[in-house]
Amino acid sequence: MAEHTPSTLNITLQLGDHTMRFPVAWNEEKYYREAAAQLNKRFQYYSSGMKSKSAEQIWVYVALEAAVNLQRENAKYDIEPVVERINNINKTILSALTDNDNSTESTKNN
Repeated sequence: MAEHTPSTLNITLQLGDHTMRFPVAWNEEKYYREAAAQLNKRFQYYSSGMKSKSAEQIWVYVALEAAVNLQRENAKYDIEPVVERINNINKTILSALTDNDNSTESTKNN
């Protein structure tokens, strides 16, 4: 276990039958507690519908659901397509400005 420092505190979380104690940053404690509560809630949900599955198997379903939710959330904030569009717009603008400069120079020379 990592060592407790002035910027961290030791918290204890109960996930199913597992008790976990570890240090977290003070400003992250809320998120750990909320995440543990959400995981326990989903564990209970899957447990109620999958009575024949072991706790280990149910935790796999919970982990998969959490991972899918994280991927979905990450996709919301994927700005790569926006960056690509901005780069294309910039190229178009620069090309138009260059073409305009060339035609202005051509007109001045005539």
